[in-house]
Amino acid sequence: MMYRWIKVFQLSKTIRKIHFSFLNFRYKLKERPDTYVIVLTCFVLSIAGVFYYYYFQMLGQLYDGLSELGLGDLFCRLALFAAAMILSIVSAFLLINIFCFSKDIEHLLLFPVRPCDIFTGKYITVIMFCYGIELLLLLPACIIQTQYMGDSSAVITYISAAAILPHIVVFPLAVFVTICLKIAMLLKRMRIMLAVTGIMVYFAGGLIGVLLSNGQTGAERDLLNRVHDLIVPFPFYNSYIRFHPGLKLFCIILAAVFIGVYYYLSHLVIGEKYAIYDKEGRIRLKAVKYNSSSKLRSYFKKEYQTFFRNPVYVINGLFGIFITPFLLPLSFRISADAENIEQIRALVSAPEFSFYAVLFALAVIVLTSAINVVASSSFSREGASFWIMKIIPYSLKRQAFVKALFSTSISIMGIIINCSIFKVYFNYSFIQIGIISFVGILFAVLWNLIGVFIDMKRPKLEWTNEAEAIKQNVNVVLSILLCIAISIGYFFAAAKMLQNGFAAGGIITFLSCSVCILILLVCKGIASHQE
Repeated sequence: MMYRWIKVFQLSKTIRKIHFSFLNFRYKLKERPDTYVIVLTCFVLSIAGVFYYYYFQMLGQLYDGLSELGLGDLFCRLALFAAAMILSIVSAFLLINIFCFSKDIEHLLLFPVRPCDIFTGKYITVIMFCYGIELLLLLPACIIQTQYMGDSSAVITYISAAAILPHIVVFPLAVFVTICLKIAMLLKRMRIMLAVTGIMVYFAGGLIGVLLSNGQTGAERDLLNRVHDLIVPFPFYNSYIRFHPGLKLFCIILAAVFIGVYYYLSHLVIGEKYAIYDKEGRIRLKAVKYNSSSKLRSYFKKEYQTFFRNPVYVINGLFGIFITPFLLPLSFRISADAENIEQIRALVSAPEFSFYAVLFALAVIVLTSAINVVASSSFSREGASFWIMKIIPYSLKRQAFVKALFSTSISIMGIIINCSIFKVYFNYSFIQIGIISFVGILFAVLWNLIGVFIDMKRPKLEWTNEAEAIKQNVNVVLSILLCIAISIGYFFAAAKMLQNGFAAGGIITFLSCSVCILILLVCKGIASHQE
């Protein structure tokens, strides 16, 4: 029995290395120092440190605000509740990715390993990743509350709660996913659809249950009591928080119990055999109709299908484009009240400040467009099929321009979202939005051309996991750093022009013309690239 569990944990370790390639970073430290690796490491650590510092400060301000209102006890509940919500979303994505989109299970089934061992190893992988995220989220909260309380009771509470919280979040999802995969195996189809549907049913049922339980509150209950009833980190939290510290530490044993439950859950539901059916069991022959189209249209369609059919590319490529625009109104909503927001909207429409508002919006769009991994990994995503690009009747430089066109179309979607937020939330005028859109699209074209040009010179073609083409690609980092450096140069130039009394039209003309010149220079560099 002990030997079987050793195999399960060894299998889990292998699965973690397959899905989370950044865990192999320690091997880079043993190799000869590389300039690109050093630059990448320093950049990632500096950005992570800045975000983590502001996250720490935000939690401290939250605790101070709750303490002034006499609601200091609510801080732990809010921290655990937020961690539970984030872990729920992350674990749902990981379960779908690791069971439905990953192809490792197809190879693991060829080895003399029981299906229940494979499933248990995958569940342990998800749990370990949730532990890592939970550590980053709850460590500042634990430090802040311990500092203010002055005793170790908060530390014991956070340690014991952190030990069981990922299992409480993941276990119901694991039950639904395991049952759905078993049904898909019996039906020989709809593996992804059933797993996604099962997770959505679970979340919908939880949401309906919360709404029904809070809908019965009487009119005499105040808002604070309703908040206490709504923000529940995990079941029986109110009873758990009253436990003796020793009993809370004893609850850590439940984490080991859950590991065994995962194994017996997989053994009970999956059984001794498991097979994957991506399509129907019988193959139907259909006549394929040939449609002729232009080379540009065909290659653009190929880029579209290659990108959007891979969840790894979609999540990494669209995260910065669609998430970053919403951070601006969210930050204003957190740090400012309604009166201050109305004052900001009044300043935006004021004639003497309208141009400054345009420059601020341009700065946001230019910086968010610079953090674009779609263009700077366009050639690297080809991987082992890069040789096909050299034999098709379409020159490599034209393929590069199509890749830049595709990545620019995705960047424009982010600009549209940004402009919509500036219009709806900050009440920018249509003239301001037009200027912002025009100059922002020019910068987006420049950033995408720079990314394609850098990746075209030295593509990363050797990778075993699709995520390595983006996350471990030095070209992505170099492109982001270069685009940010150019952006900073433009910011200083615009500031100097404002100090010297240049008109608004002159500054916009300078930005547009200079960016167009840089676009032509990068296009010339791509066109002159030796195939």
